Amino acid sequence: MSRNADPDFWAKANAHLVRYGGAFAPLIAESAAGNHFTDADGRRILDFTSGQMSAILGHSHAEIVAVARHYIGELDHLYSTVLSRPVVELAALLAEVSPGKLDRVLLVSTGGESNEAALRMAKLVTGRHEIVAMSRSWHGVTGGAASATYSSSRKGYGPALPGALVLPAPDTYRSRFIDDRGVYDWKGELDMGFELIDRQSSGALAACIVEPILSSGGVLEPPEGWMAALAEKCRERDMQLIFDEAQTGLGRTGHLFACERDGVVPHYLTLSKTLGAGLPLAAMLTTP
Repeated sequence: MSRNADPDFWAKANAHLVRYGGAFAPLIAESAAGNHFTDADGRRILDFTSGQMSAILGHSHAEIVAVARHYIGELDHLYSTVLSRPVVELAALLAEVSPGKLDRVLLVSTGGESNEAALRMAKLVTGRHEIVAMSRSWHGVTGGAASATYSSSRKGYGPALPGALVLPAPDTYRSRFIDDRGVYDWKGELDMGFELIDRQSSGALAACIVEPILSSGGVLEPPEGWMAALAEKCRERDMQLIFDEAQTGLGRTGHLFACERDGVVPHYLTLSKTLGAGLPLAAMLTTP
């Protein structure tokens, strides 16, 4: 019998774990290194998911392991107002490499938290509450982030937060906006989307939150110029712009940040999956 079929393991898993995001894979992961993990039968399996879409440096990277081992024995946890050198050095480094002058950094544990922080700050700064997001977006499963998520997980939870508004996601492959030449008319689509936003809005538009490449929505890469046009739409309405770079940040697209492709600097930039590379670390970057 395969060791992956261990009846005691699966009995405990099925009895005590809350399943989320589909059925469990029919194997037991025992170890992971580099681009592979090893199951209970000793098979090395290529990890195309890079963990939870996070392990951009591979599993069990030697330098990360060494630092984690050092600090778990030296300085594992502190109250929010007590600072340590790694916290300050990381904030300074993120500020240094960020696009524009996003030199204020809030460090948190998850991508949902970083997006919640950006959304809440945008509401606080503007004094308004309406949040615009893409129709195939994913920003998290907590209150505000979930209300701005449209790719899944909306049914069965009751109403979203007041002011949740949606724009059509840019889809260069299956768009319904095709002009007479057979070309994707993304400008017309964006114009129409904001016309609908303006009709739905109560005059309290606070922010627009966007993934530079929509991940769970089907890995949709907007056409060149789309992010700049979106930023202009936000400026016209005095809205704050949030880029969620959970999966695109820190070099995954050829730019350090995907928003740099169109030369756009948002009011807030959030990082998570690629920042922690598998560890629970996220950040929100903004200006003073």
